[in-house]
Amino acid sequence: MLCLEGEEEVARRLLEEHLATQQREIASSINDPKTALYEVVGHAALTWEYVRGGPEHAPAFRAVVTDTRRRTGKGSGSSKKAASQLAALDFLQRHVPQVLAARDTAVSPPPRAQEIPASRAHVGTVRHLEALFSLPETSRPLLSQALVHASWAYENGHQMERYRQQDYQALAYLGSQILGYEHLLATARRIVVTPPAEFAFVTLPNDVYNTAFHEVGLASGLLLGAGQRSLGIPLEIGADSFQAVIGAVSEAGGFQGSLADCWPKEWAPTWQLVAPSAPRPVEPTTRLGRTASIMKLPVTYEHKVTGPDHLQRFTAVAVLPSEALGVTLKTEGTAVPGKVPAKHSASLAVLGVLDRLADGSPARSFDGAKEKDRSLARFLLAQQAYILDAAPVPTQRWIDARLFGLHLASDAPVLLQWAVGVDELLGLDLPLQLGSHLRNAFRKAVEKPAVPDHLNTVLARAIDILERIETPENITTAHVRHLVQLCDVYRCLGSDDPDILLPDLADDWRMLHRDRLETLPSLPPVQISGRARAVFDAALSTLVSGGGETSVEVLAERPLRLGFRSTQPPSLTILEDVCSLWSTASRAITVEATEQGIDVIVAMTEAPPQPGPITQAVMAALQPSPEPYRAAVADLLHDLKNQLVAGRLANSQPAESRTARLQQQLAASRHLDEAHTLALRLRAATSMLTSAGTESVELGAFLRHYAGAILTRLPASISLSIPTAKSTVHVALGARALTAIFDNLIGNAIEALRNGGAITLDWTADDYEAAVEISDDGPGLPTDIASALNSGKRIRSTKAGGNGLGLLGVRSLLAKVGGQLSLIATPSGTAWLTTLPLTTSTPTESA
Repeated sequence: MLCLEGEEEVARRLLEEHLATQQREIASSINDPKTALYEVVGHAALTWEYVRGGPEHAPAFRAVVTDTRRRTGKGSGSSKKAASQLAALDFLQRHVPQVLAARDTAVSPPPRAQEIPASRAHVGTVRHLEALFSLPETSRPLLSQALVHASWAYENGHQMERYRQQDYQALAYLGSQILGYEHLLATARRIVVTPPAEFAFVTLPNDVYNTAFHEVGLASGLLLGAGQRSLGIPLEIGADSFQAVIGAVSEAGGFQGSLADCWPKEWAPTWQLVAPSAPRPVEPTTRLGRTASIMKLPVTYEHKVTGPDHLQRFTAVAVLPSEALGVTLKTEGTAVPGKVPAKHSASLAVLGVLDRLADGSPARSFDGAKEKDRSLARFLLAQQAYILDAAPVPTQRWIDARLFGLHLASDAPVLLQWAVGVDELLGLDLPLQLGSHLRNAFRKAVEKPAVPDHLNTVLARAIDILERIETPENITTAHVRHLVQLCDVYRCLGSDDPDILLPDLADDWRMLHRDRLETLPSLPPVQISGRARAVFDAALSTLVSGGGETSVEVLAERPLRLGFRSTQPPSLTILEDVCSLWSTASRAITVEATEQGIDVIVAMTEAPPQPGPITQAVMAALQPSPEPYRAAVADLLHDLKNQLVAGRLANSQPAESRTARLQQQLAASRHLDEAHTLALRLRAATSMLTSAGTESVELGAFLRHYAGAILTRLPASISLSIPTAKSTVHVALGARALTAIFDNLIGNAIEALRNGGAITLDWTADDYEAAVEISDDGPGLPTDIASALNSGKRIRSTKAGGNGLGLLGVRSLLAKVGGQLSLIATPSGTAWLTTLPLTTSTPTESA
């Protein structure tokens, strides 16, 4: 760790004395010089003196040993023991050297191993490795040993004895430790620079080292027995041989630290294999486990073994039991050496079907496919459809996993084509119920907000500007116009206006704008949505406000493209701001600024004549749905705009007297103060939605900390139960977002318990989601609020000065990550159930 932090000098000082002692002991062949000295001279003939020096945190001892003949030995160390051992060794070296010589003679080193001149290819590979790593000639025996397999050693025992050699097993173990260290070091450096949300270290599998073995051309130099040579070089032998070579290179070169410092340029691509600078792609079995977890489908494996012991082949069967469907499906992989590769093969068979289902035309993808693949495809689709329709899901996880077409939601025609293909492949005849979770899942994917939400960002900037207005004189027409635009956009997103034919809309424009609109051309009888109408209205109103003559022309019918032009258009900056704002109204609508006006493009989708249940769900999801939260914000924006207009009018009207003028200024200031109050309420209400991001938090620890913080500010008459930790789970929301949610729900509970009472906070979790229940024993939620929440309508606030945005904001925030807020029926009081999706786990598998 010190070396990783760049403190090599500190690490050197820590180890220097220990290494010096070890080297001197090895050189003298005496592990315990003090004991040897006692054996030669005797205990009674020796006296010891110690002197301590150095600071308290780093003491240093000096030892002097003296015998009856006044012969001495001296030594220094960080402890009395170390100093006395070195003093004894010094005494022996100076006065009784024959003892050391006798011990050196008694422990003679074994004969040195030699290089095996078995074949030209083997010797050539040894020489090549020697040159690559700039090793001395003495390294050849070790390099030769690294390329000797046990089968060759067994068949050539006389040569092994002659050259005093052994097979590569010991070197392979050493090399595996060295390569493991290099991989861990590269991983540590990467996560220090870019910390991941979750981390689990996965060792490199043997196929990586086998690839490296063949990539650097070691196969020709490997010595194999005749029987093994006829079978080829299996993955395990290739991996072990490469690790053995690395062990031999490191030992022969005496390399310390990282091998990166001496790695040859010729092997640079191989370094990226063994010490990758980027995370390795997830292997198939882990990928399938993660994907199946999202579908709530457990995966287990069965194995079959064939062939003799020395040539075993494994076949894995992926077992997919669906509790929802009451069906278990099995998929078999191909026969391969090794259990782990067999599991990967079976996993790839399932993943291959999932990849084909993610294609834009799933039915066409399985034309001519084997029946077992078609059966697996129908099984996986049915499982996904059931899970999506059973309860809300974390939409983003399904999108990332490319499941059930949700990843295609950004392109409406492609999504519709996919749904038609799935209905054809499944052949289901299921009625789609109102309130279907399946439809809502598609809708969440279609209407998935951008991160950050552009509309909320624009609103936050507008509030910033308004809060800096200190006097009514500073209120401008631009402020009011911008608020009107914002209000109209939020109103559009929060309302459910009916569809209208384009010619009928043109008649409305003629009535509304009269003299400022040129004669309209004949418009095609196309039915457009209420949301598209709002965008058309906004584009036309923006150009009419410039004062010039305005015209509308049909530029294209598929997709529908209307061009709004003016002889005196507003500035390009204003046009671009309007287009940017209204582009948030729908993914199917694009708004573009031009030099003379605005173009609006509406993508039109054609429904099949007899849509199946999946196609029906997609068609319903493609229809924009009103957002009550946006409608509530629009109401606040409307009130805010009215206060600014009133303040501006009160300040600009002529006054008959000085007193009247002061009264007008007072009225204008009151309107501005009220506008500031509304702006503050808007900021508080909308800031909640900026909390949703890609963060996660461990739920149990968060709730304990949160409950502890709440206890410090609870009234004495209200009690709060603190939940115990049931398990360790991470939810797909950060601490800030969770705090905003629970502050609202517990704040409502405190408001309801004016005469005291109890609040209960509890939670549980399964493999897929966590559920947090917050309940109180108060008077209960008014029936009209419960009804409005269940129907998705605007909520009436029960608080003085409240705006009803709290619960709507909580629900919108949870919906962003696939969570849900539900009201639980209770005989008394109020109980809320908040479901939170868990973050994707990161399982590991050793090689």
